[in-house]
Amino acid sequence: MNLALRHTFDEASFRHFVNGHNVVLHCHHYMSLTAKLSEDFADLGGPRVLREATEDSIRPVLDSYFAEHKVAAPADRLDIGRQYFSAMGLGRMEVSGSATEGQVTLRHSHVDEGWVQKWGAHDKPINHVGCGFVAAMFAAAFDRPARSFQVTESASMVMGAPASVLAVRPA
Repeated sequence: MNLALRHTFDEASFRHFVNGHNVVLHCHHYMSLTAKLSEDFADLGGPRVLREATEDSIRPVLDSYFAEHKVAAPADRLDIGRQYFSAMGLGRMEVSGSATEGQVTLRHSHVDEGWVQKWGAHDKPINHVGCGFVAAMFAAAFDRPARSFQVTESASMVMGAPASVLAVRPA
């Protein structure tokens, strides 16, 4: 199933919309700085806040797409999420899984590759945006509420791995 994208631009407000949802175009500088800010405030829950904010902003995009295009099968929903990840400029992923476990491999990651370009390697994973996106994708695919899935990076490009691997399990 191919993702259908409808991009519009509001000349009065200068806002971009994809499939009716307001979107912000970003660059690796913005994404890397957002990830770094969350890390700098880790003692206050920065990574959790970024993951949950991403999950909460992506979920309505996926839910409305599934409803509008009558996408019901979990595998098709996961594939639409995969395609959205790329269409939003976040990278390229491979996804597999069920309601009880899953795995996402990021062959390209805008967040990770941007971080490495700006600061080099890091001693721990930083792709909180990717984790939040995947949590939303799995919850939407299996009709579960927010925070139903825990996503952890078991391998990370910023730590030198050739790809980032995100493990998904029920929370």
